[in-house]
Amino acid sequence: MEQSLAPRPNRSGRAVLVAGFLVFAVLLGLAWQAALQMAPTQLSIRLLGFGLDTTSVHEHINNAALIFLLLPAALWIECLAVGWAGSSARQLLFARTPSTNTDLACFLLGQAHVLDIAGRLLMLGATLVSGAAAHDWLVSATGFEVGVGSLPLALQVLACFWLVTFFDYWTHRLDHAPLLWPLHRYHHSARDFAVVTSVRQHPAHFTAIFVINAPMAVLGASAEAMIYVNVLVVSLGFLIHSKIDSDWGWFGRYVLQSPNHHRLHHKLDMSHPTGHFSMAPIWDRLFGTWHGDADPSLPIGVSTPYGHGYFVPADMARDYLHFWWGLVGGRNDGPGADIAFLRRRGDTGR
Repeated sequence: MEQSLAPRPNRSGRAVLVAGFLVFAVLLGLAWQAALQMAPTQLSIRLLGFGLDTTSVHEHINNAALIFLLLPAALWIECLAVGWAGSSARQLLFARTPSTNTDLACFLLGQAHVLDIAGRLLMLGATLVSGAAAHDWLVSATGFEVGVGSLPLALQVLACFWLVTFFDYWTHRLDHAPLLWPLHRYHHSARDFAVVTSVRQHPAHFTAIFVINAPMAVLGASAEAMIYVNVLVVSLGFLIHSKIDSDWGWFGRYVLQSPNHHRLHHKLDMSHPTGHFSMAPIWDRLFGTWHGDADPSLPIGVSTPYGHGYFVPADMARDYLHFWWGLVGGRNDGPGADIAFLRRRGDTGR
């Protein structure tokens, strides 16, 4: 694989990369502050008889700034680790494959909120369920405040992050069950890793939306704590889908999942069970889905055919139909389908 053969950057190359990132971060910070000072906190727009009122202008600016900071930071870190020749940045700019074109299309559609709108329509509004409403109900039913909102911010972030990793583990395992697999399969269809593979998600893939924010809201976490946890989750998602060839040593084996371990989760060979579901390896170890380390050249993807490329609706529509067809008892190309096919041929690869 390209990422494992690429030369590592020399000292001068590292210095240029670090300096470039610092300049970018300073310029982004200045633009961020200028935008907050110039933009109103509330905005009302009237056009052709339609109105749009929002009180979260600054929140949208903050979210955009974080994305513009987190993605370049992940790309810079990857460049420092693998060098420019083997980096996602170079691939996205000059050597895109059909698979990375899909990643890029999903990223751009996500930033334009097209996929958000599509997801709400496809899941019949299910993504609008509020964890805050559940928290208010618990307070009303029990008569006392439930959760972590009274803790210092650092403890809130730490507690909520590990709570999220626990729920993420179980929902991720659920995503690999036959009924939900068609929606999660879209993410696994990537044929090679790039930093933005993290955002290659089907718009109807609703479990991740619930698991990140709903548990924290139910426990009454502050909005600031939820933002920091989301930053951690997004940052880790970028890094574990990068071309970095590392298992991160003991840290990757016990604290946070590494790129090599996540590659093993994305493996193409499904003749053996998939593991490494959690951002925190402790849950895989506790629940028996830890399978060791992976070779960075391990082929990834799924055997279900995908068109890839910029035009993503066709594959998304097919996977969405497979999801509903499976719910009513039809064949939906679940994760066990390929194994069953191989066994009928008498060729399991063992």
